[in-house]
Amino acid sequence: MSTESTGRIDPTNGNEPIGTTISLQSEIEKPLLDKVGLDGMVAHGRDLQKWFIGVGTALALLLLGGVSHGLFSNRWGVAEDIVSLGQKLSAIPTEIGPWKCIQDSKLAESVEKTLEAKGYISRLYTHQTTGESVNVFVVFGPKGPIAVHTPEICYSARAVTQTSDRTSTPVESEFKEGALWKLGFETNTVDKRKMNVFYGWSEGGAWQAAANPRFWRTDYLYKIQTSCQATGKKEDSTDEFFKLFLPELRKQMRRVDG
Repeated sequence: MSTESTGRIDPTNGNEPIGTTISLQSEIEKPLLDKVGLDGMVAHGRDLQKWFIGVGTALALLLLGGVSHGLFSNRWGVAEDIVSLGQKLSAIPTEIGPWKCIQDSKLAESVEKTLEAKGYISRLYTHQTTGESVNVFVVFGPKGPIAVHTPEICYSARAVTQTSDRTSTPVESEFKEGALWKLGFETNTVDKRKMNVFYGWSEGGAWQAAANPRFWRTDYLYKIQTSCQATGKKEDSTDEFFKLFLPELRKQMRRVDG
């Protein structure tokens, strides 16, 4: 074994050319360094894989959420057939037997926007002989806003007092299961006039006095709501009005599949 002028040990004892001399320490440490480097690269690759999976999952969830919200809020518009279903309601006659529409009202823009109505009528029909009147409101739109606005809430801010709990009342003889909710009110005036309110929902089939219409199987619903004050000894004329009005309404309704 020989030494150079630098004092470094020559492991070849001078048998190898000086230019090809390799450090013994480097040769010993090289396998260890190679192994550590390889393990580090593998670990780093796994970290990158996890990062890409995490980012991809997050982006997918964001995209899914955006699409769902867009569909739910009609961000990209409403299908043409849904709009046409709502527009059919305006074809309901303004004169049905002895009942004639004397007032055809428009909803306030804010109310129409809240309901997201695709079509509606808001009319006052009066019997040409007796003078009795029935207010009728029919609307077609998404089940969420259509379902939550009930007379119990809407009439609470008016000059009336609820006098009875709602009861399910049959309204269409052709549908054995068809029914509407019936509520009793009276005016907060000196004469305390009685008033009945009927309301319910349908996807195009039988009218239903549904307890939770927000959980309906279809996304769009029809809703009907009527009010009529009693005159004389009669409770009201809603039943007589329904016999003529509901068949005309039925002609403009179509079953909603989704």
